[in-house]
Amino acid sequence: MSRARSSILSSFALVLGCAAAACGGATPADSVPAAGGPAPPLRAVASVDQLMDAIIIPSSQRVFDAVVYVNGQLEQSPKTDDDWFGIQMSALAVAEAGNLLMLPPRAKDTGEWLTFSRALTDSAYRAAQAAEAKNLDLVLQTGGEMYGACTQCHEKYLTMPEP
Repeated sequence: MSRARSSILSSFALVLGCAAAACGGATPADSVPAAGGPAPPLRAVASVDQLMDAIIIPSSQRVFDAVVYVNGQLEQSPKTDDDWFGIQMSALAVAEAGNLLMLPPRAKDTGEWLTFSRALTDSAYRAAQAAEAKNLDLVLQTGGEMYGACTQCHEKYLTMPEP
């Protein structure tokens, strides 16, 4: 295994470990309580800003920067299996962070916040699938969808201090 891939795997394992710790441990999908059943013992550890700084911004930036066109000419794209794998892992980290945004007390409401968070998770998962398939055009498209999910949420919920 290459050093880059090993580093990416270690980073992704750390993100997943933090997510599992924040959620009280991993729960197999078939053991999740049915709707209306008792909620699993989840505990949010990081704030929304911390999730953004630690996971979402650096991981999404890797997806956004994966394919770059300048004046219609391809200037940057994944070249190696490790490049593609890194993009896939970064997209999966964003997808899981979207799930973490839905946990109380991070969720700002039960309406649009959850809709935007789900859109982030879904688009990032599609970006991971595109990277796994090594589909350049689809990585570009799904990266754009991720960006759209981010900007829609930021337009509604991000309050910028006045200069």
